[in-house]
Amino acid sequence: MTLQRMKLPRASLPIALASVASLAAQVLFSLLMLRLFAPQAVGEFSVISQIAFVWMTLALAQSPLKLLADAHQPARPALRTALLASLLRMGWLAPLVGVGVLLSGLAQIVQVLAWASALALLQLAWYLAQPLTLRIASPRSSALVRALWLLPALANVASTRPATVSPVVPLQADGRSAALRLAHTTADALTGVALLLVWQRSHGAAEAGYLALLLRVLGFVPALIHAAWAQVLLAQGANRHSSPLWVGLGGALVTALFGLACLAAVQWQWLAPSWAGLLPYLWPLVLWQAGACLLAACSHLPFQQGRASLFSYAAIAFDVLQLTLLGAPLLLGYSVPAATHVWWLGTVSAIALLAFSVWLASPEPANG
Repeated sequence: MTLQRMKLPRASLPIALASVASLAAQVLFSLLMLRLFAPQAVGEFSVISQIAFVWMTLALAQSPLKLLADAHQPARPALRTALLASLLRMGWLAPLVGVGVLLSGLAQIVQVLAWASALALLQLAWYLAQPLTLRIASPRSSALVRALWLLPALANVASTRPATVSPVVPLQADGRSAALRLAHTTADALTGVALLLVWQRSHGAAEAGYLALLLRVLGFVPALIHAAWAQVLLAQGANRHSSPLWVGLGGALVTALFGLACLAAVQWQWLAPSWAGLLPYLWPLVLWQAGACLLAACSHLPFQQGRASLFSYAAIAFDVLQLTLLGAPLLLGYSVPAATHVWWLGTVSAIALLAFSVWLASPEPANG
């Protein structure tokens, strides 16, 4: 692997460093939760935050990705359109969210809905702010927004210099229909909320807490790759000829190191003894999130190669696979230990993500 092969876009380094700073704040918050609350309480909070995340995800309907892919459209008018449409969808979805809260089995439904609403609104604004900043601001501004949340960026937007490492891709676009984007979003959202709700129903709140914690910690790496690699390339309209799989493999290695850090935290008793139950989850989720790193590194390619629609169909198929693995024991009435269940889910997901990523990185053109 040569240095040239691993050369990143100009904006990647500051955004990656800022994301690490953001992670540090999240780690401090997570450590506070681990010190003050038991796994069951963390599991219940994770269910509420997941409901809010799914609500926000459905309301956005992949608007942030469309803002990046459709780089030929003016940024601010596109943002206003996306924001108004997202808020409208959020209102329409409110009754469905109420049903989800009832099915979750959580007490104090009114308070749960209030917290979910606040979290969903804040996340919706945050997810729309990121692509706007990537498109109109300098890398330093983008980094400041990511690290300092929504504080004003200090760098001068007019000083942005175009990237010189790659030619512009004139045909880059999100050509999917609104119905397909909504179907893709719905499949992702259902899978996300089912992960914790079904796990809580099948294995208990404490087991859901273990799953939620490791997904948050290990899931940071693919999120970082998507933000500092795929989103930057889309915002710059850049087509790099080196394989993004090298970036994904680097992320997979970092994910494994995160797994070792979690193992050390438990075995050296940095965490409360009640958290020792997360150890059976560790390596299956490392495999799963390593595969997610590969997919994140390739996620810009469908919009630069005319594969956007095929990408959504494949992503929906992957969601169906995960839902099947997740819900089969509960629907069939089988009692499967959580450790066995998570190995099936993690291993099969990793294999499917690897195949998905290799297909996206293949140079063969496709109509999408």
